[in-house]
Amino acid sequence: MLFKQLILLAIIGCFLPVVAQERGDVLRTVVIDPGHGGKDPGTIGRLLKVREKDIVLDVSLQFGKMIEQAYPDIKVIYTRKTDVLIDLYKRGDIANKAQANLFISIHANWNEKTTPMGAETYVMGNSRSKDNLELAKRENSVILIEDNYTERYEGFDPNSTESYIYFSLLQNAYLNQSLSFAAEVQEQFKAVGRVDRGVKDANFLVLWKTTMPSVLVELGFASHAEEEKFLASKEGRKQLAVSLFDAFCIYKKKIDERDALNTATVQEKKPEELDRPSAGETSVVPAEEKTEPVKVEFCVQIATSGKPVEPTPQNFKKHKNVERIQSGANLYKYVVGRTSNYSDTQYTLTMMRADFKDAFVVGIINGKIVPARDALKALK
Repeated sequence: MLFKQLILLAIIGCFLPVVAQERGDVLRTVVIDPGHGGKDPGTIGRLLKVREKDIVLDVSLQFGKMIEQAYPDIKVIYTRKTDVLIDLYKRGDIANKAQANLFISIHANWNEKTTPMGAETYVMGNSRSKDNLELAKRENSVILIEDNYTERYEGFDPNSTESYIYFSLLQNAYLNQSLSFAAEVQEQFKAVGRVDRGVKDANFLVLWKTTMPSVLVELGFASHAEEEKFLASKEGRKQLAVSLFDAFCIYKKKIDERDALNTATVQEKKPEELDRPSAGETSVVPAEEKTEPVKVEFCVQIATSGKPVEPTPQNFKKHKNVERIQSGANLYKYVVGRTSNYSDTQYTLTMMRADFKDAFVVGIINGKIVPARDALKALK
């Protein structure tokens, strides 16, 4: 069975990069996935007996409506809009068939202990954390009430630790973007006073075959007395929906800026026409615009992670001089080719995209990563 699973993953690994190239980054279609539903209530609160399926459906519909009203050109698709059970494999299929650019699965958490509380956002990964594994088992166990689940999920047993081994071989072609959106979600939760449990990774079947940036959001713990009240309240659900929407707006802005800037600059010159990198001088904003000198630099961002990774050649396809810059409590960015001359980055970008197809140009102002457009404005 494991051999069959490995063959399947090899096929998926070949397929995902092709889809990645075709799909692009522009946000045109978003799929919102309210977890559970129908005969699967999900977690149930200890005191108020609030049901996860009801919490996440309400938050999802509010969140989606905000996107529809603010961005009429973006198509919002829901895996369910009523109290029905949708099989896990169908949720990913809905997103894939719609050629979605972002998949957001929304859930509520549970713990045997009554003290854990707060929000956390997951991307597809192979975490060795016991807590993450137990959460994945709980969320994945819904397949046991599906018909023919052993055939649909290639013999996967959600209660077997061994069944999770082959997840470690799954290559997520959109991991950087998934992490970026996940980090924004957590930042917005934190901004309104929610307990920030960070960006994490786990083996969720609902994210398994999605061919776009995908996250699973755990809104809070129904097992915590105060948090259950928050999740059950009209005000609490509204706040959660607003935080998700704010994160979406920031993520969309980054994607739009990155696409507009890099599409123009990459097409401006052919690779053989690009200037070779040369040393430049530090740019300083004129004194009349700033009270003190501002150091403006540019570089190429090649990766993002929720946990720090050593910037050594063996971790980055043998590339040397990779820098790690922390941009948040749970967000690390990896860049190369730092320079004060913007034109120098175009050669670096072309070279790096051979190994990191999602590489793009960013700016650095006084050591802080900013969109390249902001850095260019600071030079004027």
